[in-house]
Amino acid sequence: MRILNSQSRQKEEFTPLRGKQVHMYHCGPTVYDSLHIGHVRAALTPDIVRRYLEYKGYHVRYVTNFTDVDDKIIRRAIDESRDCRELTTYYIEEAHQLLMSFNIRPADVHPRATDHITEMIEIVERLLKNGNAYVAKDGDVYFDTASFVRYGALSGRKLEEEEAGRSDRIDEARLAVKKNQGDFVLWKLIKNDKPEIARGGDLVPRWRSPWGDGRPGWHLECSAMSHKYLGVPFDIHTGGHDLLFPHHEDEKAQTECAFHETLGDANSVRYWVHNEFVNMKARPEDANVRADLKDAAGGVKMSKSLGNVKWARDMIWPHGPYDPMAVRMMLLSSHYRSPILFEPALLDESTARLERIYNTLESIERAKEAANGSGSLDTAAALKNFESAMDDDFNTASALGAVFDLCSSVNQGVAAKSLSAQALSDAASTMKTMLHVLGIRAFRAKSGGAGDAAKLIDLLMATRLDARAAKQYTLGDKIRDGLKGLGYEVEDLPGGKWAVKKK
Repeated sequence: MRILNSQSRQKEEFTPLRGKQVHMYHCGPTVYDSLHIGHVRAALTPDIVRRYLEYKGYHVRYVTNFTDVDDKIIRRAIDESRDCRELTTYYIEEAHQLLMSFNIRPADVHPRATDHITEMIEIVERLLKNGNAYVAKDGDVYFDTASFVRYGALSGRKLEEEEAGRSDRIDEARLAVKKNQGDFVLWKLIKNDKPEIARGGDLVPRWRSPWGDGRPGWHLECSAMSHKYLGVPFDIHTGGHDLLFPHHEDEKAQTECAFHETLGDANSVRYWVHNEFVNMKARPEDANVRADLKDAAGGVKMSKSLGNVKWARDMIWPHGPYDPMAVRMMLLSSHYRSPILFEPALLDESTARLERIYNTLESIERAKEAANGSGSLDTAAALKNFESAMDDDFNTASALGAVFDLCSSVNQGVAAKSLSAQALSDAASTMKTMLHVLGIRAFRAKSGGAGDAAKLIDLLMATRLDARAAKQYTLGDKIRDGLKGLGYEVEDLPGGKWAVKKK
């Protein structure tokens, strides 16, 4: 099994640090708005990695954070006269619901940045003690990039080539107080806020520190939370390609300096995994968009700032026209490191592909009742092809090819009435195994009710079935109890089926 490591830019054999135990961290969203389809792709990548590793017999401890302190969050809270915690809690809860709709399993831990300020302050103190940080003349604390000889190893950028202010989270006006152009803030004092944030008064979150009241820098949170819940070093760190620099480069630097006593000169993360964007077709108004936000296929990065966002909630049931599994199918149909140029036709195509799977599974059940043939299918070869694709850097596009090849063989055998009942059962079992690894629901969403409410119930019950199959019984019970609270009784039936009745 091989993973393309962003740091080495090569496919490397997967060798975990702790035998069959794998520790994995994912950079989650900044929660000041709803999730768009790009966020879904970013969350889907570690979900696939986790599912396949578990299929291969590994025990995965998976942590993904929510960034709930950030200038964008503060600006929105000020504009809406809302407490930041109230604002972020709303979008965190919505994110959980949306990701569950796409059958993206919850992490083992979902830490919030603001619940780990103490750990962040301890890291800053370590960095100051080790000589890797300094207090600037304006009182803010910065990481000294010149103090870390391996700075740039992850992204491949040289320190002298850095462009300060590249990220919109970096305040260009503060360049004068830095020792080096690429230095990044670890702790920001309230007194140094931009005017549009300073006007927020008590709405601007702040915490006490040895350097004054303020808040942590963006990069600091992931070092604190990954260390607390996974230790250092750990196996896999995932995130969107846009986080490679500066976020992950800076996170790597401060972690490896703060915990040098533990790590020595070793890397804090063994495998860095970055997914590409979901891009939109360029519009006339995108003519002046920065070159790094465009791709060779004529696409432009999906971004709230560009106003070309496809909101996840508007695409899927109950608010939109598509089964969430069709969206998941669309995202899996490209390798996670390949950009997707989005257009509605992709979802229509994925809906048709999903229907083909469901039709095949349903035809197997009908054929089994009257099967009198003696023919067999090489389901072992189908599964081997599936595994070979997934072993090659989680190539879900090729893995889906193995699923559809098996569909074709099944449909030919069913049409010819040549397959035995055992062959049909084996084919159904193999297909469901592959679909479970890919996180695609293995049956058509029922429509045994009225309208959007019925679709949502079917979706929740499908998620519950997957949770139970993965032995996540607590999540399954929460879904059942939640439906009960809404006035529905859930009855589990044989064969993975269910009945939901209105009380």
